[in-house]
Amino acid sequence: MTIRIPLLAFFRACLLSGLCLALVSPPAQAVDLSLKSIRVGNLARAYFSERGGQGVPQPLIIALHGSGSTGSQLARNTGLTEIAEAAGYMVAYPNGTGLTIDARTWNSGGCCGYAQMHKVDDVAFIRALIDKLVSEGLADRSRVYIVGLSNGGMLAYRMAAEAPELFKGVAVVSAVLDVPPETVKAGVPILHIHGSDDPFIPFLGGVGPKEATQVPRLSVAKTIDTWVKANGADPKPDVNDIPDTAGDGTSVRQYTYHSKSDPQAVVLYEIKGGGHNWPGGTAPMPNSGKASQNLDASRTIVEFFNRHGGGRPADDAADSSLPPGATQSKPAAPTAPAAPAKPAH
Repeated sequence: MTIRIPLLAFFRACLLSGLCLALVSPPAQAVDLSLKSIRVGNLARAYFSERGGQGVPQPLIIALHGSGSTGSQLARNTGLTEIAEAAGYMVAYPNGTGLTIDARTWNSGGCCGYAQMHKVDDVAFIRALIDKLVSEGLADRSRVYIVGLSNGGMLAYRMAAEAPELFKGVAVVSAVLDVPPETVKAGVPILHIHGSDDPFIPFLGGVGPKEATQVPRLSVAKTIDTWVKANGADPKPDVNDIPDTAGDGTSVRQYTYHSKSDPQAVVLYEIKGGGHNWPGGTAPMPNSGKASQNLDASRTIVEFFNRHGGGRPADDAADSSLPPGATQSKPAAPTAPAAPAKPAH
C-alpha cells in the first residue's frame, strides 16, 4: 500500500498534465510490433519496430509517444505504421522512461515527469537508436525523420534543435518548443499540427486550463516563427481552409511557409475547434477536447516526409498493391484531351 499511493498520485498528476495523450485509450487496432532493447549509458532502453533481419536500408521514421503512453500504443492509436510502411518507410517506436509502463515520459527540456526530473539523456538515446538501425542495415542514415505527439513532439523539437543534421524532416502534433528558441541554430523542414482549443498546451501559449503543473508553454506562433526564421522562409504564408466535411464541429486552416529551396519549408495545420489529440486517430484521449476527423494526421505526415526525400523512388511507388511476381505496366502515352461538351440549353 505504501508503494501504490505515490504511484497513483503520480498517475493522477500525469493525467492532469495533459501530456498523457493515450494513457487510458484502449488499443484501436492490432499492430504486430517486436520489442527490442539497446543500452545507452547505464540504462537499457526499449523500442518497438516491425522489420527484422537484413535488407535494403529504408527511410526511417522515429515516432515518439506522448507522456504516460508507449510506442506500441502510439502505433495502435494512429495507424502510422500501416501508412508509412506502405510508402516504403521503416518505423521505430522508442519508449520513454518512468516508474511504471503507463507513466513513460521524455526529457524534452523543461518537461516532463520522471525523465525530466532524473535528467534522462533522451537525445543520446535517439542518436544511439538511429546508429543501431543504420548499423543493422535497416535504416538509411541519409533519410531519417522524426515525429512526436505532445511530450514526444517536444522531444522531436529538441532533437531538431540540438541535432538538425540527423533529420530530413520533423513533424509534431499537439506540442511546442520546450527548449529556448535561441537554441535553434539550423533549419529543418517542419510540419506542425495543433488544435486551437488544446486545453493542455494552448495554441496561444501560457498555462492550459487543464494543465496540473501550471507550467506556461510557448505559443504555437512563437514556435513556428522560430522555425520559419531558421529555414529562411517567407514569414507571410499561403493560407488554405479545409471545411468541416466530417461534421464534427472542427475545421482546418493550413499555413504554408516557403523558402527559396523548399515550397513547404514549414507547414502549420491549425485544427479550429480541435483539442489535444491526434487528428484522424481512432482512440482520442478523454477530456482533451475534440478529436478532428477532418485531417488524417498520419497520412499528412507521411506525405510531408515524402516531399522531403522519403518514401519509395517514384518508379516503385505504385508497385505495393501488385500481387507477388506481377510487373508494373507502363502507362499509356497521353492522348489529347477531348473537346469540352457544349452546355445543355
